[in-house]
Amino acid sequence: MIILEPVGGLANRMRVIASGIAMSKALNTGLQVIWNENYELNCPFDKLFKPISEFSIVPKAKKYRHVKSSNQIGLFNRLQARLYNLLLNIDYCITGQDFPSLIWPGKLDIYEEGKNHKNIYIQTCHEFGNNTAAFRVFKPVAEIEESISEITKKFTKNVIGIHIRRTDNLPAVTNSPVSLFIVAIKAELEAQSNTVFFLCSDDTMAKNEIIELFGEKIIAVKKEVSRNTVSGMQDAVVDMYCLSKTNKILGSYYSSFPEVAARFHNIELQVLKVK
Repeated sequence: MIILEPVGGLANRMRVIASGIAMSKALNTGLQVIWNENYELNCPFDKLFKPISEFSIVPKAKKYRHVKSSNQIGLFNRLQARLYNLLLNIDYCITGQDFPSLIWPGKLDIYEEGKNHKNIYIQTCHEFGNNTAAFRVFKPVAEIEESISEITKKFTKNVIGIHIRRTDNLPAVTNSPVSLFIVAIKAELEAQSNTVFFLCSDDTMAKNEIIELFGEKIIAVKKEVSRNTVSGMQDAVVDMYCLSKTNKILGSYYSSFPEVAARFHNIELQVLKVK
């Protein structure tokens, strides 16, 4: 059994879950997903997506607050972690702190650990393995699908998606200023004047600046920008799926949101970053 606790916002959780699905299929084992409702994403899974047969959603049991990474430094620490985890019926635990070692071949093989242990606990915001096909299992609930349909009716043959990440993402703010998006939009219009743009952002000021400059060329919907409400997270899913239906996405540096949107239909993602 794989017990998976995805950490982070919407896109990060989707990447982690897709990774868990791919792993559970490869190892022919069950998958349970712990879906936390917290400041990063304060909304139940079933308010965003239809049920997915590949896994079950379970609440986080209090005992799992004490789960420890099995990859401790030092023999005593490893033995202590193993004892703690066995008391929780966990044979092996991988947490976010272990993932830097995944870039070094031979250091940590999640699939191999899954083969060798009955119950494996994975807590992370990082994706792992080949999860591309697994993204197809995510289907928004009917209410969200209706909103996506209403917005995409406005799309023309030549539509480009724009995602400007701001708020708490300092690397995105620093490396992908609004000015880069303005330059990119102008270049796209010079190349093809009938292009329109679907714009979404977690920064209302950034959205308004783009709309004021390009007017009817911009398709943008007034939405609630919040991770702490159901409606705010539903609007985020709408944005992601609308982005996925464009021809190309202009996205911010260090943001998983446009990256995940691009994967649904394997469209081009152009990350705008200062040189």
